Amino acid sequence: MNFKAILAGALVMAAACATPAAAWTQIGTREVRDRTDRDVIHANGPRQFERIKLCVYRNPVHFYDLDVFYRNGGHQDVSVRTRINAGECTRAIDLNGDDRNITRVAMVYEETSFRRRTATVRLFGE
Repeated sequence: MNFKAILAGALVMAAACATPAAAWTQIGTREVRDRTDRDVIHANGPRQFERIKLCVYRNPVHFYDLDVFYRNGGHQDVSVRTRINAGECTRAIDLNGDDRNITRVAMVYEETSFRRRTATVRLFGE
């Protein structure tokens, strides 16, 4: 096998890997503290998505509940109940129905570091 064929194959694989990551759009961000709390991430403007996920940065966060609110007044309760370590994300959460116009996402969580620290939670949609 020649070098050009290997290089071409590597470029095709890199493009295939980059496409799904590029499809996710950041909806919003919240700084969360080291206690059980409830926060809301608002989606500005009409934002329609099929799936969402939460990604955590700096410190781990234990999610208990997630509520997605839609512009038409609908609501979807999502059971997350899992600890997400820094640098990781929840599973891709399918939204009920066709592309849904999200207004806000409410989350119940606990930042789980041992000191008084904060973590960053980012909400992404696809």
